[in-house]
Amino acid sequence: MTKVTVPLPPLEAGRSAIVEVEGQRVLICRTAEGLHAVNEHCPHQQLSMEGARVRHNSVMCPHHGARFSLEDGRSLSPLTTKGLTFFACAVRGDRLEIEI
Repeated sequence: MTKVTVPLPPLEAGRSAIVEVEGQRVLICRTAEGLHAVNEHCPHQQLSMEGARVRHNSVMCPHHGARFSLEDGRSLSPLTTKGLTFFACAVRGDRLEIEI
């Protein structure tokens, strides 16, 4: 695994944003507990999670409503048993460090 730092996206709790990390797009989600990083493509139909809704400790695909845990990426939906790839991340000043 490689640790990469990117500018910290300005996100309010309940919001998500896409960042480019090492040539791949990563979805950053902010909950009341902090920031989480997951693969940008929903495993249900490989569509972008851009615009995903964040509720409590889960993220919901904007296309079909598949939900995933922001603790570890596992599926919380009957639409798919596949989870999102979860990346460890930490805030370092005004940057976000992500393990890819």
